[in-house]
Amino acid sequence: MKSISGQYECLHRSGIGLDYFTSRIDRLTIQANGQFIFVVQDRSRVSHAAKSLFSGQQVDVNAPETQRKGRYSSLGDTITFNFDDGTQENGQLTLEGIQLGNNFFEKVSDSTLLPPTHRLKSNMEDIAKGLKIAGAIGGAAVKAAKTIQDTLQTAQGTQSTSATTSSSQSSNHQAQRNPVTPNSPASVPYQAAPESPTPQVQPTDKVLTEQSTETLFCDQCGAPVRPGKHFCNQCGAKLV
Repeated sequence: MKSISGQYECLHRSGIGLDYFTSRIDRLTIQANGQFIFVVQDRSRVSHAAKSLFSGQQVDVNAPETQRKGRYSSLGDTITFNFDDGTQENGQLTLEGIQLGNNFFEKVSDSTLLPPTHRLKSNMEDIAKGLKIAGAIGGAAVKAAKTIQDTLQTAQGTQSTSATTSSSQSSNHQAQRNPVTPNSPASVPYQAAPESPTPQVQPTDKVLTEQSTETLFCDQCGAPVRPGKHFCNQCGAKLV
């Protein structure tokens, strides 16, 4: 009969893949010395991280587990587990593993020390896929944030341009309502009116002299003569 010592696993799948993150794995290690270790994973890593986040605690991605130890005995196809806490459970041995209550534990390794190779490979594949998905989600989030930022900047620029245009239109409207003409006081600086030249008044004697000089006539022919002439230009008579 094949030895029952080794490592057994019961995988509680979530149905969405990435078992390392989303599923629960219970482990049963049966040692050759008659002792066993029973480890129950309480929650998936994703569920535990979400619970930590919602409770305001530091996010923990380690799988929460409950470990129980005891001794076992087997008789035929029946295996009895006597836990250190005083409880007892019976299981059925099969060619593929152990049926314990409603859970079936598949034998994954004959070694009780080294972790199963298939589980290490599966975990590494799930971690690589998870990092790839996280990178894609992170890239999409960055693009979404950049799009939102560009949209906000465009909206702010539009509002600034509208405000500038409105201010310019208001200034133009004010200028149209209060036009400044070239001759208005607002555009032409105040200048004092030039003083009118003081009229020059000629002496009375000079005026009378010019008037009397202009009325000289020749005594002989009556022709007008210019002041200072001694003979008439008309008849040649000597002027007195």
